[in-house]
Amino acid sequence: MIIVDTCMQKLKTEKLSGIQQILAKYDVFFIDLWGVMHNGVECYSNAIKVLTNLKNNNKKIVLISNAPRPSETVEIFLDKINLPKSLYDKVITSGDVTRSFLQKESNNQDFFHLGPDKDKDLFKDLNLNFVNQDKCQQIICTGLFHAEKENIEDYHDMLIHLASKNIKMICANPDEVVHRGSKLEYCAGAIAKKYEEAGGVVRYFGKPYPEIYNFALHKLNLLKDFEDKTISVFVIGDNLKTDIKGANLFNINSLLILNGIYKDFFRNNEVDFEKLKASVNLELLKINYYQDELTW
Repeated sequence: MIIVDTCMQKLKTEKLSGIQQILAKYDVFFIDLWGVMHNGVECYSNAIKVLTNLKNNNKKIVLISNAPRPSETVEIFLDKINLPKSLYDKVITSGDVTRSFLQKESNNQDFFHLGPDKDKDLFKDLNLNFVNQDKCQQIICTGLFHAEKENIEDYHDMLIHLASKNIKMICANPDEVVHRGSKLEYCAGAIAKKYEEAGGVVRYFGKPYPEIYNFALHKLNLLKDFEDKTISVFVIGDNLKTDIKGANLFNINSLLILNGIYKDFFRNNEVDFEKLKASVNLELLKINYYQDELTW
């Protein structure tokens, strides 16, 4: 369980008219993908303009995602929706961090993959041994088998059974929900939450856990600079429980995009941030800035 500092003072969240307002303050931008850069179907044109202008100002850009896939797979998808590699420095995914862990810690165990077949590239060249749920020693959860037509409650009996056997779960995507176009779908994080409620133990990889940010800075060869406080990092995301909480835990500033999973809280250009934070039980969370959508 991650606990945000209870001594944190409530600070007013400032609306940004554009990223250019804070451009000079930061060297590296960690930017979420789904809900910020695209909706799973197409890119947001204003967000593309932001990346273009950040690159023109020699800023480092990491597109950081809780996708339970290798970054190479995500890059192929981004290219298909017209987000070219020239607009960012790195893509880092929760899948990358999960793979790094499995390469070191798999210990020849028998795994059960709880998730769709499309996520199997997560395991490419790892030489893991997969078995059915009755024979497994650990679970790797990447999502629902068929998220487009299933509900979390469909997994109730399976999760109760596995938790009763004290089988640990690895969650490769802490996100609980995502919008695919206009449709809401459940993610691996929702399964993992239900597993914990059933008494199961879960290890998460991805946002909000600091490991993914350290991993990203290491890939940029900037981890020491960050630790020495010679560079400043900024987070942009649409999820309080992953993006903004992750920024709080990593002690860096953040921008919340409201046109993602919290669009229902955004009415007539006004947001009740205290109500929004209370809705996810993170009343003490610090949100430095917000925009309705990512704009320059």
